[in-house]
Amino acid sequence: MKNQLVFFWRCIFGPKLYQTYPFAIPPPSRNDQQPTHLYTKNTAESLSDNVFFVLKLSIGILKVTWPLCLIYCYRKGLLTYENGIMTLRIVGCIAIISAYFMLLRGIGRFVNPNYKIFIEQFYKVKSNPTKEARHNLLSKFDFSLSHWKPDYVIESSFIRKLPMISTTKNDLINRTESTLIDRLFHYPSLFLGYLCINVFGRRLMFPGSLQLLRQMMERPLLDGRTNLIVRYNAKRYLLRTADGKNIDTIFIDRRESNETRNGQTLVITCEGNAGFYEMGCVSTPVDAGYSVLGWNRPGFGESS
Repeated sequence: MKNQLVFFWRCIFGPKLYQTYPFAIPPPSRNDQQPTHLYTKNTAESLSDNVFFVLKLSIGILKVTWPLCLIYCYRKGLLTYENGIMTLRIVGCIAIISAYFMLLRGIGRFVNPNYKIFIEQFYKVKSNPTKEARHNLLSKFDFSLSHWKPDYVIESSFIRKLPMISTTKNDLINRTESTLIDRLFHYPSLFLGYLCINVFGRRLMFPGSLQLLRQMMERPLLDGRTNLIVRYNAKRYLLRTADGKNIDTIFIDRRESNETRNGQTLVITCEGNAGFYEMGCVSTPVDAGYSVLGWNRPGFGESS
């Protein structure tokens, strides 16, 4: 009984499973036909994921529009104690609904034999995270990397050792803010810039990080990863940056290949602001026989 409860708990908070990689590239199928290697959710898990997607999308929209909503509520006189209590009640109801659908998703996964096989192997590797076991799991299953321990961590101490501009803070302030008025407006302008960047600036600069676009591109991204891992024996690695972000990377090693002479040369591809390594410029050096390292920008694909 205890083991079943632990297993159910793992199903509730376990990573999202996308697919099981096939042994060979599957033939092209119609858009209305799902390949057999893709993970098939039951009704409970599918409904729960749809609810969580709507919640994430709503939170994303609220992050962009909250300054306008705050101004509107202020002008209409809605910032009252009673409305604050009502807002807390709504937030509480949303939290209860989220907890309910988390349990429902756990039940759906618990009765799904494919997910049970995956979660058992996932926690076996997590308890004994050898390099071979990690690569073996990533070569068999495609899942969310939010629960995955990084393969490489870039320490912040390394960043501090990089060459810096030899200008002191006081000199920089004196050059850019020569008058008293400029200095008075320094911190308000920084705060306004911070709001603009974090509210809508990053989303305009990097549209690939939008939740809606990621949902629309899910199937092509899965097909792209399947092609790279199954056909070219690519390996996925997770990098942790100095500021705590996880970068999803893929490495195609051609150094020991007898089919090409370019395998000793490593090509690092960098996609555009709406590109992903699964369906971007990685294919060009791969077709030319080079060893390739592809990566997704923060917020793109499985990068956080």
